[in-house]
Amino acid sequence: MGRSMSETSLATALRNGIAWNTINAIFSQSAGFVIFLVLARMLEPAVFGAVALSAVVADFIANDGRYAGMDAILQRGDFDKKSLNAAFISLSLVALPVALLLVMAGPLIAGFENAPLVGYYMPIFGLLLLFTPWLSVMDALIMRELGFKTFAKRNMISTLAGGVAGITLAFSPLAIWALPAQRIVSTLAVVVFEFRHTGWFPGRHTKKGACREILRRFLPLWMVAAINISMQRAAVLVFGIRFDGATVGLFRAADRISESLQNPLVSPLFALWFPLMSKVRGNLAAEREVFTAIIRTAAFVTLPAFTGLIVVADDAVALLLPSSYAGVAPILRAVAITSLMIPIVWFNPIAMNALGLNRMSLQYSIIVALTCIGALIVIPTSTPGAAILVMSSPALVYGVIGNVLLLRRLNLQAKVHYMGLAPAAAAALAMGVVVYFVHATVMVGMQPSSRLAISASLGMVIYFGWLTCFSRSWMIERIQLLRGQGR
Repeated sequence: MGRSMSETSLATALRNGIAWNTINAIFSQSAGFVIFLVLARMLEPAVFGAVALSAVVADFIANDGRYAGMDAILQRGDFDKKSLNAAFISLSLVALPVALLLVMAGPLIAGFENAPLVGYYMPIFGLLLLFTPWLSVMDALIMRELGFKTFAKRNMISTLAGGVAGITLAFSPLAIWALPAQRIVSTLAVVVFEFRHTGWFPGRHTKKGACREILRRFLPLWMVAAINISMQRAAVLVFGIRFDGATVGLFRAADRISESLQNPLVSPLFALWFPLMSKVRGNLAAEREVFTAIIRTAAFVTLPAFTGLIVVADDAVALLLPSSYAGVAPILRAVAITSLMIPIVWFNPIAMNALGLNRMSLQYSIIVALTCIGALIVIPTSTPGAAILVMSSPALVYGVIGNVLLLRRLNLQAKVHYMGLAPAAAAALAMGVVVYFVHATVMVGMQPSSRLAISASLGMVIYFGWLTCFSRSWMIERIQLLRGQGR
C-alpha cells in the first residue's frame, strides 16, 4: 500500500527542512566566519572580549528566549490576533526588565572589569532585547507553515547586512563600534524581513488567560534552552574574572573557529530529532533506529573533523588570524578535544525531550551545568586551555549516565550502542596518529597553508580508506542518511 498523503507531506517537509537547515548552517557559518576574519585583522582581542562580556546576559533573551517564545506559541496553537497580542505582552514582561537591568548594569560592570567598552556595549545590547517578543511572534507565524526556506533567507540577509555594516566601520575611525553595529544592523534586518513576510504588528487587545498560558509554556522551554548553553557563557564570565579581557577575546576567537566546523556538521542533525521521533513515537524499534542512526552519523562527521583540528590547530590559527592572536592555538586545541564528546554528550537533552522525557531533560541539564561550572570555578588552573578541559570533564561522566538512561528507555544494550560508534572512533584515531606523525616530521618547515592543505587531504584519505576497508556498510549507511536517503 502506498504512503498516505500526511506521510508524503511529512517526508517532503523533512527533506526540505534538512536541506534548508544545512544550507542555512553552511552559509551562516562560512559567511560569518569570513566576516569574523576580516574584523579580527582590524580589531584587537580586547574588543571581542568586551562584546562577549556585554552579550552574555542579553543572549539569554535574544537567542534562547526568542526561540523558546516561538515554541511556546506553536505549542499553544492559537494564532488569532488576540492570542498573538497576549504572547507579545507576556514575552515583553520578561524582556523589558532584563533590558533595563543591562542598561543600568553596563557602567558598573565596566568599572568592575576595568573594561570601559562594556559600559557602552551592554546598554545597546539591552535595548535590542525590546525587539525580541515581536520577533518571537513573527518567527512562530513563519514556522507555523514550516518556513525553513524563509528562515534560511532571513538569516542569509541578516548575516550579510550585519557583516557589511561591521566591516565598513572597522575600516573607519569608529572601529570600536564595528561589532555593536554588526549586531544592530543584523537585528533590524531580521525585523524588517519578518514584518514584510508576516505583516504582523502587536496590538493591545488580548484573550483572557492567554498571557498566563504562554508564560506557563515559555518558562520551562526557556530554562532548558538556557541551561544547555549556559556553560559556555559562564566560561566567558569566569575567564573574564580569572584572566583578563584579552584572554576572553582569544577564547571567543578559538570558539568561533570551532563553531565554523561544528554548526554545519551538527545543526542539521539536531533538526532531525523532533520530526522523526514524532513520526515513530510509540514504536520502540523505530525509536531505536532513529536514535542510533542520528548518534552514529554525528560520530561519523564530528570525530574526524575535531581530531584533525587538534593536530592542525597551530597552522589554522597562523593562517587565519594575525600574530596578535597567537595565543588562540592552545585554546583551540582544548576546545577541539572537548568537541570529541559530541556523540556522547551533546544529544542527550534533545533526545530526552524528543522521547517525551521533558522532566528528565531539565533535571539532567541542571545537574550537568552546575557541576561543570562549579568545576571551572573551584578547581585552579594556570592556563585557559586547562580551564576548558577541567570544565568539560564532568560533562563526559554525565554524558555516559545520560546515555544509560536513554538506552534503558529504548531497551537498547550499551555494548551495542557504543560498538555502533566504534568505526568512526577507530578511523579517526588512525587518521590522527598518522597525520600527527607526518605533520611533525615530514612537513616541518613548510608554510602553514601547505601543511594545512596536505594534512586535510591526507586525513580524509586515511579516514575514508580505513572505513572502506573495515566498516564499509556502516559508512554507506551514514552517507545515505546525510543525503536524505536513509530510513
